[in-house]
Amino acid sequence: MRGVVAVAVYVAVACVAVASAWPDEPCRHPDGAKGFAVASYAGQWYEIGKIQTAGGAFFERNCVCTQIDVGLTGGGNAYAANKCRNKTPSGKLTIANGTLTAAAGDGGHFVESFGFSKVAYNVIFLNETFSIEYDCGEELGVTNYCFHVLSRKPTMPESTLQAFIQLAEDLDLNPQKLPFKRTNQTGCW
Repeated sequence: MRGVVAVAVYVAVACVAVASAWPDEPCRHPDGAKGFAVASYAGQWYEIGKIQTAGGAFFERNCVCTQIDVGLTGGGNAYAANKCRNKTPSGKLTIANGTLTAAAGDGGHFVESFGFSKVAYNVIFLNETFSIEYDCGEELGVTNYCFHVLSRKPTMPESTLQAFIQLAEDLDLNPQKLPFKRTNQTGCW
């Protein structure tokens, strides 16, 4: 019963928030990472943190130990296995598999599909160690976006993290001015 009440409260708060700001600003369309090659993006990434609207945050609200495994499927396309643990490092493993279909334009742009849901998936920074992925979708005047800061290791120097958070502001990828939320990676590995 408590779960039903919690969901009802969440839905009510979300409805009030949406109604007061509707329609949302549209998705941003940042440039892809310079010299992007999908093969360089493949592999395991640990989420250091994110800036995320309520839509995606609802599904990821209890996630810790989040990681993304990117695999190649050919033709510049890939898949992303989004993995996390429920509330604690020993919590239930959740996996959401997305298909990344290369989009037209400069490299780093995809359409990510989760069943019937599709969003623009943009790798806007990529080197051997770090990556930034910005995804965004619009539905019925509601815009949901997420700015993911990723690392090949479950840690990142604070100065690098702060520079990436500033990049989100510089590129206007956080029009709702939402706070950055660190992902708990402690005790996960």
